[in-house]
Amino acid sequence: MAPRIEQTVHDTRMYACETRVVAGLGSINLIPSELERCGIQRPALVVDQGIAEAGLIEQWLPTEVACIEPRIICPMNPNLQQVQAGVDTARPKGCDGVLIVGGGSAICMGKAIAICLVNHGDLLDYEGSEKIDKVSFMHSRPSYFEVLIVTAASAHHLRTYDGRIRLRSFTSFSPSLDAISHACESLWSRNRSLITDGLAEKALETFLTRLPAALNHRELDALQDIMEASSAANLACGNTGLALCHAMNASPDVALPHGYVNGCLLTAVASFNRPFMDERHQSMVDRLPSLFAEIGWQAKFAKGEVDRDTTELFVNASRDHPFRNNNIRSSSGESIQYDVLLS
Repeated sequence: MAPRIEQTVHDTRMYACETRVVAGLGSINLIPSELERCGIQRPALVVDQGIAEAGLIEQWLPTEVACIEPRIICPMNPNLQQVQAGVDTARPKGCDGVLIVGGGSAICMGKAIAICLVNHGDLLDYEGSEKIDKVSFMHSRPSYFEVLIVTAASAHHLRTYDGRIRLRSFTSFSPSLDAISHACESLWSRNRSLITDGLAEKALETFLTRLPAALNHRELDALQDIMEASSAANLACGNTGLALCHAMNASPDVALPHGYVNGCLLTAVASFNRPFMDERHQSMVDRLPSLFAEIGWQAKFAKGEVDRDTTELFVNASRDHPFRNNNIRSSSGESIQYDVLLS
C-alpha cells in the first residue's frame, strides 16, 4: 500500500484574473460592442479632467460613446467629497455600469463610484478589507490612456489598450513611472510566483527596451507595447500585492502625483531590496538608472519637495501597512528614513 500523502499545507501562491483585456491598434472602436457584451445599458462616463478639457473625448472615442451622459469629470487625486458627488450624479440616473477614460485618478474614482452603485452604501462604509461583496479592484495606473468598463450588475471588468490614443504633449512621466513600479514591486514581493514573475519580467523588460521609443519618438508600435506591458504589470502586482514603494506612498496628505512619487522612490527602494532579489531581477533593476537617463527623468524628488514633515508622512503611512509587510526585505521606520528616503 502506498504511503499516505502528507496533508500539511506548505507555502502557497495563488493567481487569478477576472479582467478581459482587449489590446491592439483600433481597439478603442470596440467599446460600444463591449458595453453591449457586458449588458450595460446606462453607463456613467468618468473622464480625466485634462482629457475632457482638451476636447479629446470627442476626438478619440466613437460618437455614441463620447455623448454618454452623465459625464463625471475627475480631477487629479480626487477626494471623498468629489467621489460622493459622482455617486450622487450617477445613482439617480439608474446607471448600471461605469466607463472610465483616463489614468490613475479617473480609474480610482470610477471604481469607487462603481463600488457604491452596486453596494448601495457610501464609500467609507467599505473602508478596510473584505467588505465589498460584488465589486473589488486593485489600484491601476497604466501608461498614457486606458478605457475601463465596470459592470455594476455582474462585475465584468474590461480594459481597452489602444496605442494610437496618447496625449500630444506628454509633460509628466507619472503614469509610466507608476507602471514600472508595479512590475518592480511584484518582483520584490514576498508573494511572487513563477506565474507573476513571467508577467512582471516581461513587463519590465518591455519598459526597459521600448519606453524611450514611446516617450521620445512616439513610435506607434512602442506605444502599444508599453500599454500592454502596463496591463501585464498590473496583472502581476494584482496577484502578488504591492510592496514598499506603495506602502510609503499611501498618505493622502502628500500632495504630489502618485506615479511621480513612486518614480522618485523607485531606484532607492530597488537599491534597498537588491541584496534579497533573484540575480536575474537584480540585473533588470540595475538597468533602471540608464533608462531614466535616456528618457530625461531625474529619478528623485525636486529640491524642496520633501522636507522633514513629508518624510514623516512617508514613514507613518508605511507603519503596519500590508504592502510594507509584503516587501521582500523587512524594514523599520529608521531604515526607511535613512536607507530609502535619505539615500
